[in-house]
Amino acid sequence: METNSDIYLIGFLIGIFLLVTFFFLKKIASSNDLKVKIEEVPDSVMKDDEPAQSSFNFNEEAKKKSNFDQKLIIFNLISIDGSFFDIDQLFGFISNYETKLINGYFSYKHNNEEIFRIANAINPGTFRPETKSQAIIIASDINNVDDAVHTVEEMLNFATKFSDNFHASICDVDRLPLTKQMISHVRSTAQEASRLKQVSDYA
Repeated sequence: METNSDIYLIGFLIGIFLLVTFFFLKKIASSNDLKVKIEEVPDSVMKDDEPAQSSFNFNEEAKKKSNFDQKLIIFNLISIDGSFFDIDQLFGFISNYETKLINGYFSYKHNNEEIFRIANAINPGTFRPETKSQAIIIASDINNVDDAVHTVEEMLNFATKFSDNFHASICDVDRLPLTKQMISHVRSTAQEASRLKQVSDYA
């Protein structure tokens, strides 16, 4: 016959087993989450150096394709130590994607559709062989793409790979380090844009 101590021991072991199982499953679930680097942004990168959004010509494109107002998603990729990116390496990295250099910015395409653009985040906002920059900007008008959710995921994937290769911090439109909460908000915004587009298409 089991004593009280035996019962307590069994209960304790079961509790330990459940606790270990919980953390193991949590680790597996979180392994697919996007890894975000939250780093300090150097003061040398000033907000008043942001290129004019008109250089992307998003407004003109939106008028041609979408019935909705422009809705921009913007990420800044900023050198953590404030040093300039190697322009040759930067051009090589971006060229490995399905991009095309147009008017000084890169147009990123998926299945022959432009989904976001990549520009120099320091004025005048363009890329040239002699360009020196410590920050780039990636932007998309998610009301002007076929799949806003996929576009945002492509932007985040590009940002993460760029960050790993160039030791850059991923920041939001205000150049504040991107958080998981902000990523969740951006994804929700994309889902809502996709939903409204579907409703409009069936209307």
